[in-house]
Amino acid sequence: MENEFLRRLLTPSPIMHWLLILFPVVVAIAGLTGVRRRHGGAVRLTILAVIAVIWMTMPVHFADPVMQSISVIASVTLWFSVLVAWARHVWNRWPSPVWAHAWVVSHLVTILIASVVALVRALG
Repeated sequence: MENEFLRRLLTPSPIMHWLLILFPVVVAIAGLTGVRRRHGGAVRLTILAVIAVIWMTMPVHFADPVMQSISVIASVTLWFSVLVAWARHVWNRWPSPVWAHAWVVSHLVTILIASVVALVRALG
């Protein structure tokens, strides 16, 4: 039962895959709107988000399991660094336009809902 639960929980769904890849895209769009309005830190946020998008969409597959694990760790670390950088940017600077950052929040809520659905699916 335990192995079946973990297999179901960790089985990647295409929807979750695209939600996770699109998060840095949404953050990059919010950052670009901040660059346009000359908010401090928006350029760094946009550059980090673009680097994350490029890294996560690169079709690099390593044959060595150690290199593959390092690649996954780098992807997860980069994704969370985009999340933390965006949160710090919003918390410290109150950037505008609000709609762009509301889009990021709604995307995060969508990821949360998809995670709950994956958990319920794994339990069932």
